[in-house]
Amino acid sequence: MTNAPISNLLSQVNSLFARYEKINELTGDSFNVFRILKLESSEVRMHSAFLAELLNPKGSHGQKDAFLKLFITKFCYKGQQIDTQSAEVFVEKYIGTVNYEDPEGGRIDIYIKDKYNNYLTIENKIYAGDQDGQLVRYHKHATHSDLFYLTLAGDKPSEKSSKGLKEDEDFKCISYRENIIEWLDACRKEVAIIPIVREAISHYINLIKYLTNQTTNHNMEQELTALTKSNFKAAFAIAGNLNHAMQEMVTDFGEEMVDVLIEKGIECDYNIDFGRNYTGIYLGKKEWKYIRIGFQFWARNHNMIFGLTINGTDNWSRPMEIPLPLKEQLKNLPNNEKRNNNWWPWYNHMEEIYGNWNKAEAYEAISDGRMRKIFIEKIDMLIKMTEGIKL
Repeated sequence: MTNAPISNLLSQVNSLFARYEKINELTGDSFNVFRILKLESSEVRMHSAFLAELLNPKGSHGQKDAFLKLFITKFCYKGQQIDTQSAEVFVEKYIGTVNYEDPEGGRIDIYIKDKYNNYLTIENKIYAGDQDGQLVRYHKHATHSDLFYLTLAGDKPSEKSSKGLKEDEDFKCISYRENIIEWLDACRKEVAIIPIVREAISHYINLIKYLTNQTTNHNMEQELTALTKSNFKAAFAIAGNLNHAMQEMVTDFGEEMVDVLIEKGIECDYNIDFGRNYTGIYLGKKEWKYIRIGFQFWARNHNMIFGLTINGTDNWSRPMEIPLPLKEQLKNLPNNEKRNNNWWPWYNHMEEIYGNWNKAEAYEAISDGRMRKIFIEKIDMLIKMTEGIKL
């Protein structure tokens, strides 16, 4: 194939995007309250909380068990009869201390129980990685329950989490991209004449479409589909090369960062691998015995954090033991994330545009130099914040 069809398709798509950006500005379609509040990647405070509120028969939406019935009809697969009127809904339900040897315990993201001890449980994964034996522990807690593994794209759990459980028998995979949007559309129809609830659901649907790289404008979606259908070879060529182009930009960015940091006297371990969780960029100086500065993706190419991370032991199975006064100093530094831990005594989340490398905006920021600038600003801030602390 010559470059002409590809260039032509790209030109038409760029024109389409430019036109609808102007339309969205005029109509307010780009306005999304959840993105404004920076809640798009918060599994507990945003996604689990919102879904649980809709599923709750006593929820403030005032629709009693209508939304829960729709969910059960669409997705439940074990045939159990949940009494929706008596159902109680919990977020982060504690089911006991975690035991990895004889798997049990933990916190279930969304937990629904009726008066007859029928259960419906949802493990909600936006960007977080799987925990050891996680699905096994939740399945063991209520073996007869409908157990859902919910992800953006309907991914399967890792063997580390499921440990031999059978899909569609012991658990079921569902996606935000298709299943949850389908259910939310049905919920929205139920409240068509109740504007506050209807628009809240619409905002959430648009947030999911943003997270799953879908257009939120129906007319634009139709035009884009028509362009694709009339240019299939060019569209396939572009789609087939997208991951290669992204990887090349990531590699170039890494090499650029290494060069910049060497000039600052900082050693850089660049280890970004979108095939695995918890990879990133780690920086150190010879005089830093315990701590490195880190930028780490907590889920492949999503949910990047930055902060101060403790060096690992020889096999990196656990963090190095550091002096307690140092650990307390680091934890008490300003603007620390409340969920700091033994690996990350101080960390914070990157802004969405820079921390989600599954979005076009991140690659635009790499291309025009904004990504490098924000990384350097974070590094300089952390170095200044830890002045006088023996790292």
